[in-house]
Amino acid sequence: MPARLIVLDVIAVLAGAIVGLFVVDILGWVLFSLSVTGMVASIGRWIIVLLTVGLFAVYYRVLPPTGAAIASFFTGVVVPLVAEKLVFGSSLPTTSLLFLYVVFSVVALFTYRFVRAGGKASASAKETTRPTP
Repeated sequence: MPARLIVLDVIAVLAGAIVGLFVVDILGWVLFSLSVTGMVASIGRWIIVLLTVGLFAVYYRVLPPTGAAIASFFTGVVVPLVAEKLVFGSSLPTTSLLFLYVVFSVVALFTYRFVRAGGKASASAKETTRPTP
């Protein structure tokens, strides 16, 4: 695997985790009056979302695209939800957390795919626009 694709995967994982976490934090603040600073400043939450979105990259390497998208969606919901309830001891009801992490999963997955697809599209554009001798 070329180094360029590894760097693209790392950027896609970081983008998915950052955008997904900020959307969930803002949504939690608006809907459930959660403290945004406490949620953003939590190192444990950053580690969980980075590992979760990092699993998206693994899934897209070993599974077909549809299977990878389904596995990524459910991983993006289940892993942070279980961590939030068991590790961080959230006081929110499980249904509220489920809603927040469904939103996280969709946003993180779309962001990851958007960044990842941008690299593939530019690589294929370079190949197709090359002059033929």
